[in-house]
Amino acid sequence: MAGLEEGLWGRIKDEIEELSRKGCYESVSNALSLYIAPKLRVLAAALLGYGRRAPSRILDVGCGPGTSTVVLRALYPEAEVLAIDPASFNLLAAKRRVREPSGCVQAVFESLPFPDSTFDGLVAMFSFRDVSSYLRALDEARRVLRPDGRLVILDLYRPEDPLELAASIGHFRVIGPILGLAYGCGLDGLKFADVYHTVMRMMTPSELVREARRRFRRAAFVKTPLLAGILTAEGPRPS
Repeated sequence: MAGLEEGLWGRIKDEIEELSRKGCYESVSNALSLYIAPKLRVLAAALLGYGRRAPSRILDVGCGPGTSTVVLRALYPEAEVLAIDPASFNLLAAKRRVREPSGCVQAVFESLPFPDSTFDGLVAMFSFRDVSSYLRALDEARRVLRPDGRLVILDLYRPEDPLELAASIGHFRVIGPILGLAYGCGLDGLKFADVYHTVMRMMTPSELVREARRRFRRAAFVKTPLLAGILTAEGPRPS
């Protein structure tokens, strides 16, 4: 439940950046999700404002090439949207892709360069499982969110059911590399098998909810199709 150790974290970061440079990372990721991922991004973004006033300041953590940032700006055109990512290439891509971005900052989830109580919405879409410390990331989310702030994490999870776990292993270790080769990544497409490592180190739904409830007054997890799920948490507890 710790996160990705330093060596694996660096490798995953470099692989994502390299596959993004080749222009095949997003297309393979969407295919790997059977093209459900774009719809899940919209759903996760919508949950930021569901049942309450729309957020006015949003942080998109692990923005990649701006895929989720585009969705957030479309749903909340009046909000200030800031995006962070550890990869410089992704930030450049996000700046080109997002019209009039409020800001793109090179940073990691575990050490957010913002004061306490800065945002009323924070999202991490398919990026939380790649952090080096899940607990520090949740601590940082609690710190930078306002008292009524809401956290939404959309990501793959480590299944607790043995059959679901076996399906997850097969999907990411076998189907991922095949799609990587088919979608023009060259031999680098084989690196999509490393998604398996991030899933196996990821928190289970019950672990994620437990740790979120230690830091937020309310938290819930809903499974979505194809081994992904959405955590929503709000009301940061005092640290």
